[in-house]
Amino acid sequence: MANYRSMIKGTASALGNKAKEKIKSAAQSNKLHSVYDRSSTTARCYANIAKLNVKINGELEEQKKVFVEIGRLYFDQHRNDPEDYFVPLFEELVAMDQKIEALRTELYEAKASIAAAKEKTLEVEIIDFKDDPPADDGVAEEAPAEDAPEEKE
Repeated sequence: MANYRSMIKGTASALGNKAKEKIKSAAQSNKLHSVYDRSSTTARCYANIAKLNVKINGELEEQKKVFVEIGRLYFDQHRNDPEDYFVPLFEELVAMDQKIEALRTELYEAKASIAAAKEKTLEVEIIDFKDDPPADDGVAEEAPAEDAPEEKE
């Protein structure tokens, strides 16, 4: 019977060890699950933050467009009679308009000169130099020493 008892103790001990292992693996699985939940929640939060930043920047761009339009309308309505604190800004805008107009004129002239250059044709006559006699341009060439006439003293 002692043998039987040791077998039961061994089996109970083995079952206990198996149960402990299962509980530990379940706890570890729970830990992994909680780590996964935390990291997926964090990732979702970062994605949401990025979406919100994009939406905010889009709204800010739309707001800038509205401000620009308000400024254009105000400038058009008060071009001739700006209030005191707008005078320097209006003068700056007028100077910019004049500079832009000067640049456009320069651009138009550059395009016109390119168009005029395309219309001109250049005629070139190709001459075969082997068949033509050498041109006498009034410059005497020195003869090589062996071909040169001997000078008499």
